[in-house]
Amino acid sequence: MMGSHSVLVFSLLLISSVIFVSSFDTSFADKVIGVSTGFEDSTILELKNNRGNTASIDTVRIWLSGENEFKSFKTENGWMGKNTPQGVIVFTSQTEIDPGQSVKFGIKTIENNPVINWKALDSKGEIISSASTTVTKSEISENKPELNQPKIVTIKESSNFRFIPEKPASNSYFRVVGEDFVPNQSLDFYIANELKESVKVDSDGKILFTSKLPAILNDERTEFVLRDSGGNEKTLSIRIPQLENREIADVIKLSLGNTPQEAKRGDVITLDGMATPNTTLTITSKDNNGNILAIDTIQVRFDGKWTYDNLISPELDLGMISIEIDDGKGKALRNVEVISAKLINISGTETSIEAGESITFEGTAIPNQEMSIIIEDAINTEIFSRTVSVGESGLVNFNVEIPRGSVEGTYILSAFQGNESGITTFGVGQEPEPILIVRPTKLNFASDEMINVEIQGPVNSQVAIILIDSADREKLSDTLNLGPDGKEVYKIKSNDLPNGSFTLNAKRGESSGSAVFTIGLTTGSGAISIQTTRDDYKQGEQILILGSTGAINVLLDITISDSNGKIIKKIETFSDRFGVFKVDNFRIPLDATVGKWNVNAKSGGNFKDVEFSVSGENNELQIFTDKSNYNTNELLNISGSGARLSATVTIKIFDSEGIKIDELNITAKSNGEYLTMWQIPADLESGEYEMTADDGASNTSTKFTIS
Repeated sequence: MMGSHSVLVFSLLLISSVIFVSSFDTSFADKVIGVSTGFEDSTILELKNNRGNTASIDTVRIWLSGENEFKSFKTENGWMGKNTPQGVIVFTSQTEIDPGQSVKFGIKTIENNPVINWKALDSKGEIISSASTTVTKSEISENKPELNQPKIVTIKESSNFRFIPEKPASNSYFRVVGEDFVPNQSLDFYIANELKESVKVDSDGKILFTSKLPAILNDERTEFVLRDSGGNEKTLSIRIPQLENREIADVIKLSLGNTPQEAKRGDVITLDGMATPNTTLTITSKDNNGNILAIDTIQVRFDGKWTYDNLISPELDLGMISIEIDDGKGKALRNVEVISAKLINISGTETSIEAGESITFEGTAIPNQEMSIIIEDAINTEIFSRTVSVGESGLVNFNVEIPRGSVEGTYILSAFQGNESGITTFGVGQEPEPILIVRPTKLNFASDEMINVEIQGPVNSQVAIILIDSADREKLSDTLNLGPDGKEVYKIKSNDLPNGSFTLNAKRGESSGSAVFTIGLTTGSGAISIQTTRDDYKQGEQILILGSTGAINVLLDITISDSNGKIIKKIETFSDRFGVFKVDNFRIPLDATVGKWNVNAKSGGNFKDVEFSVSGENNELQIFTDKSNYNTNELLNISGSGARLSATVTIKIFDSEGIKIDELNITAKSNGEYLTMWQIPADLESGEYEMTADDGASNTSTKFTIS
C-alpha cells in the first residue's frame, strides 16, 4: 500500500550512468526516447518527445519487470500519479509534452536497478511509443540532482554555430563548430527534426563535432538545430543541392608529412600531405589542456595534395600544442613544442665547474653579428667580458676560464647583440641555485607609458614584488607567477607614479633580484663633471666612473672607446636627486688593446670627456711547429700564442699549389696560448706546405716540408 503522493521537490541519490534499452518496440518506437538514471533503490525515468514527432504526450504508464515492486514515486510540477492494484503507475497532466520537450518521474523500488516498462500516450489514449529501460551501472555521484531542478540552459543569446564546409553536400560528412555556449553542458543536434548527435560543450564554451547529412533527393532546404534541455534553440536553414550522378574521385587516406618538433612564437609551420581530392579538411589547434586555440578549413586540390601554413601565435604560452587534421573520416595528429622566440639562446655544456677550470658555452645567436659577453660572479661583480664573432650559421661555441680563487656560487652570463639579449647561469664550486634576474626593457619610460620589467627565475614559481622610490618609500607590492619557461613580464602603469627613479625588488625564498628604472626624466644636464678613480688600468680590471650634473634627475649616455677609437660599450644612466651619477658595471676586456681609452658623458647638448690608460701584454698572433721537416703518417705538434683570449683559432694546411689539405679548430687558453696535433696523411706527396692560424681578429702562418 502506498501513501499519499505530493508534487513537492525531492532529491534522489543518483548516478551519472545513462542507458537506453528498447524492448517491445511499436511502430512509433523512435518517437519517444526513454533514459533512466539511478542509485541504489532510487531511479529517475526521463522521457524525451522527439522533435520529429507529431504527437504530444498526455499520459505515461510505467510498471516493473519481475518480482520488483514500487515503494514510492514523485512527479514533476503539474503532473499527478496514481498507483493501480495491478502495479501500474499512471501519470497524467493538464500540460502535454510537445515534440522537443521532456518529462521526468522519480521512483523508489524494493530491488535496485529496476527494469522499467513504459508507455507514452496521446490525449486520445493512443500509444505514441512504448519500450523499457534498465539501469545497468550504479556509481555514487557527489552532485545528487533533484527531480524538479530548473532546466539547464546551455544556449545563450550570443551562442552561434557554423559548418565546415559552409554548405555540406548531400550524403556527406561535415564538421559543426560553435562558440559562446555555457561550458560543460549538453546539447542535442537535429537535422530535419531527426536527432543526430548529443554533444557536450568544452570548458571554454566551444563545440566541435562531426555529423553526416542524409541523401537529399531534391534541392531541399534543410533545418539544422542545436537544442538544450531547457528547450532553447539555435537554428540554421540551408538549401542542400540535389545529389548528382557524377564520378566520385578515388578515396585517398588522409596523411600528414613531416613537421618540426619545436617552433618559436611567431613562426609559421607548413603542413602538407594527401587526402581525397576536392574534399574539405578541418585543422584544429589545441593547448596541452585540450582547449581549442584555432580552427580553420582548407580544400584538398584535384590531385589529392594539400598544404597549410600554421602560424604559431606570438601570444601563445610556452609548452606543447597539438595540431589535428580531420577529413570527417580519419584524423592526423602532430604535437609541437612552442619555445621562446629569443634570438640569443646560449647555455653551458656543464651546469657547474671548479674555480680555475674552463666552461664551454654553445647555442645560437644572430648570424654575422658580433656578440658581447659579460659574466658576473655570485656577488654581482663583473669578472669577464669579451666579444665573440658569430658566423653565417648563427652557431656559437666558446670557452671561458674562471680564475683560481673566484668566489663560489651562481654565476650569470649575459650576451648582447644590438637590442637582443640572452641570459644563462652556471655554478662555480657548487650547482647553480635558483636565482631571480630582473631587468626593465629600457631605462627611462614616459609618464604615460606602460613600464615593462622582465623577470626570470624558477619555472612556474611565484615571486613577491615590491617597488620603492628614490627616498626608499614603498609605492606598491604584488605577486607574479612565472610561466613554464621561468619568464614573465611585469607591467606597471607609469601614470600611477611621479617622475623620478624607482627600484623594483623581486623575491622568492632566499632568491632575490632588483632593477632600477626611471619615469619622465629628460636630457639637458647643464655642466657635467666626470672622472675615473684611477688613471691607469690593466686588461681585465674593473673601473669606476664618477660624475655629477648641473641639473638633477637627468638622463646621460656614457660611451667608452678604446685606443683605436672603437666603441667598446654604451651605458645609459641618470643623475639622482642630488645630481650625482656613477658607472660601476664595466670591466676592461681581457683582450683589450693597450693605450689611451676615452669616456664620454653626454646629456642633450652637454658633454664631457675623460681619458685613462690601459696597459698589458699585446702579443701578436704566432704559430709554431715542433720541427721543420716531417715524414708522411707522422704526428706534427702545433703550438702558438698571442691569440685573442679564449678565442677559437682556425688552423688550415695548404699544399704548394694553395689547395687546402685539412682544417683544425681549437680554443685558446685565457693567456692566448693554444696547442694541438695533426697526423700527416700517409698518401701526402713530398714538398713544401703552409700552415695558417686565424683567431678572428688577426692571422699568421708558417711553413714546413714533407719528405
